[in-house]
Amino acid sequence: MPNIQLLLVGDFERGEFRESVALLKSTAEVESAADVDRAEAAMVSGRIAPEAIVVAQAYPGRFSHDEIDRLRRAAPLARIIGLMGTWCEGEMRTGQPWASNGRLYWHQWPACCRRQLGRLSEGKPCSWALPPTATDEERLLTDICSTPPQASEGPGVKTGGLAVIRCRRFEAWDWFRAACRSVGLSAVWHRGETLAPMEGVKAAVFDCDELNEAEIDELQRFSAAVRPAPAIVLASFPRIEDYDRALAAGASAVLSKPVTVDEVFTIITATK
Repeated sequence: MPNIQLLLVGDFERGEFRESVALLKSTAEVESAADVDRAEAAMVSGRIAPEAIVVAQAYPGRFSHDEIDRLRRAAPLARIIGLMGTWCEGEMRTGQPWASNGRLYWHQWPACCRRQLGRLSEGKPCSWALPPTATDEERLLTDICSTPPQASEGPGVKTGGLAVIRCRRFEAWDWFRAACRSVGLSAVWHRGETLAPMEGVKAAVFDCDELNEAEIDELQRFSAAVRPAPAIVLASFPRIEDYDRALAAGASAVLSKPVTVDEVFTIITATK
């Protein structure tokens, strides 16, 4: 992936942003600024000409509309991407969030950041390239339609082998089974019964509604049984403590639902 120059502004030292920041630094040229004043000075001086500005906001109102407008004036061609903390989850309903080319919560970031940056740097269609006024539906359709099945930039796990899927509902299993088939994997449905160690496992998905104590215990047994395959946890609105507990229980990554097929298998490939 060609390097893209990013400016990271805001609360990037907070624990909930640590994986997102690490991913950014591994996939792009990143310069950081703790606040808008320092970011503006860096751009006005010519020290950095970012293709995208990632604003890490821990809570609603942390950055005002005027501050975001200052960033736009300092770098008119740069996309502004919002990296949002847990406390921002209700902002779309109760607040007045500033407009951005993309807006993701910290737990959504790992699943799509690498692909979005890659397409952005290559000049290909992606939701982050859309104007700030684009709707959520337009962003979703852009990402779906710009990623044809079996594209050369796709997940890349077509090597055969077995995928173990832990989920409760048949509808979820049916979706995962079709997704595995699309990338050349056979799939086994695990519904919570005792799981003996298995050989030939290339991927494992642990789908859950909440990472309570019972599910953490089950995750620990699940990840041990499928090791060394990566165990990917899918959770609904995880908190940073959920994320840490899941990793401690053997998970390779924690993704926030809803997710797409490409996002799941991109993470599986990246964590092999």
